[in-house]
Amino acid sequence: MDRDTTLRMLAAVALSIGVYVVWFQLFVAPNRQLEDDRARPPAEGPVDPRGWAADETLPSESLPTESLPGDEPAAAAADAIEGQAGQPPFDVVTPKLELKLSARGGRIVNARLADFELVPGDKESGLVDLVSPEARRLDRHPLTILHPDPELERRINEAWFAVEREAPDPARLAELGLPEATEQIVFRWSDGAGLEAEKTLLVPQDESYLMHVDWALRRFGAPVTEARLSFGPSLKRESEDQNKNRYSYRGFAVVAGPYGVDRYAPDKIDVPLRHGPEDAPRWAALDSQYFAVALIAEGKTPVDVLPVDVTSPDGEPTRELALAAAEGPLFLFCGPKSVRLLREIDDSRGLDLSQLVDWGFFGVLARPLHIALAYIHDVVGNWGVAIVLLTFVIKVLFFPLTQRAMVNMRKTQERMGKLQPKMRKIKEKYRDKKDMESRRKMQEDMMGLYKAEGVNPMAPIAGCLPLLLQLPVLYGMYTLLTVVIDLRGAPFFGWIRDMSSADPYLITPLVMGVTMLGQQLLSLAKVEDPQQKAQQRMMLLMPVMFTYFFIWLPSGLVLYWLTNNVLGIAQQLLINRQAAAEKAS
Repeated sequence: MDRDTTLRMLAAVALSIGVYVVWFQLFVAPNRQLEDDRARPPAEGPVDPRGWAADETLPSESLPTESLPGDEPAAAAADAIEGQAGQPPFDVVTPKLELKLSARGGRIVNARLADFELVPGDKESGLVDLVSPEARRLDRHPLTILHPDPELERRINEAWFAVEREAPDPARLAELGLPEATEQIVFRWSDGAGLEAEKTLLVPQDESYLMHVDWALRRFGAPVTEARLSFGPSLKRESEDQNKNRYSYRGFAVVAGPYGVDRYAPDKIDVPLRHGPEDAPRWAALDSQYFAVALIAEGKTPVDVLPVDVTSPDGEPTRELALAAAEGPLFLFCGPKSVRLLREIDDSRGLDLSQLVDWGFFGVLARPLHIALAYIHDVVGNWGVAIVLLTFVIKVLFFPLTQRAMVNMRKTQERMGKLQPKMRKIKEKYRDKKDMESRRKMQEDMMGLYKAEGVNPMAPIAGCLPLLLQLPVLYGMYTLLTVVIDLRGAPFFGWIRDMSSADPYLITPLVMGVTMLGQQLLSLAKVEDPQQKAQQRMMLLMPVMFTYFFIWLPSGLVLYWLTNNVLGIAQQLLINRQAAAEKAS
């Protein structure tokens, strides 16, 4: 293989690596299931819907009947406390949350977000509800009490709790950092034979997404230690359009343990991931692309992650995750994964909930891009215009690098075209000579020709590097547009009503493909060599590939690349004009 062929192959390899990085990071990574280093080996057999593996040996719990642990006599059985059977669910509404609570089991039926429609901008679609359909099908609404004994679990969750809506203790509110305008809902139930349950919700009547939950399940005054309060499984999916998006995010369980934040994919949890007081998470959450339900432990309340096998709406078996908290006080966050909102909570309560926003590998670029984009948006008031202006700023920053590379590439193409006849003569001279010495002399003759004509044989590779440097910026923009909720439902103009979703009419991807093709055509120098012409035709396939890739990507990302192409065309026209002037002179 001669040096010219080797250099071309290296240039092709460099471009291929760039395309591979884009493909893998942009189109494979979002759907990649994160490995769980702490997950146990898969359990044999199915997973019980309540979260325990079917063959898992559970520690037996000794529920006292005649005496408590020790020699103390048993507490007297309390009078039965039951609510009114058939009582309809009731609402608790705040400026940000619309909760529907049920006396049956003392649970949350709906947790709707007042500021977010299921389909952004479409009020008819209804509000985003963080209680999933799977929770309804399994009768596992939030605040369901789980227990290894299915009969005990059924009795509690099918019981009608007495409901009291009473004024909370001001001292307790001050201790928890909750406002005076807080509503307290207490669910109480007792079977009259020593088993009693109580759940208390403190719901602030302000613009907060936080509420406080405290609960207890006791028999004869002793805690039923194996009981857990569950949340999930999963969160409600986004709209149908987002479900069809093959790049959409699938929710994880996010656990902030003593040594950092871990994300667990549903398919990687085969048995419950249990925690004790010694490794109790600071918080644990179930999330979707833009929303989350997080349990923030007050003290050392353990929170477990449970796998739950469910059937999807299309009849396919799938696995979701749920959270299960031991007895103890908790803060419950039900809201959007807004960077600003989560940072405000972190600052006020000393947490790190902002890590719910998964910036991924290219977060080092996505974070500053988000800061810059948010600043520009605060000035212009339109996220689409902010993307256009940010693209212009990025283009200016890359201009010295890309300008030099594009000029060198064009000059190299022209010079290589002129060298082709002389190179063919050298190759013809050594065509029938296969020994190593003749091959060495042919390479020396070619290098001498490059030197005499002032052509840098490494220019093809050097010219590719600035273009490859822009690929991480492209993925940084993709990360920003798919994790920052500010772009969800953000309009640009006309038919583009949601910068985080694909263009419904595919207009911008097609225009982007045309501009990319135009930029490619302008960058090609006129050559006569058949081999170079074949290489140029291959380069024209890139716009077709990119158009196909971008069809279902967020319209904000398409707008970024489209603007980048338009600016690239302007830059290429300038380069071509300079090249024509130099040639004429």
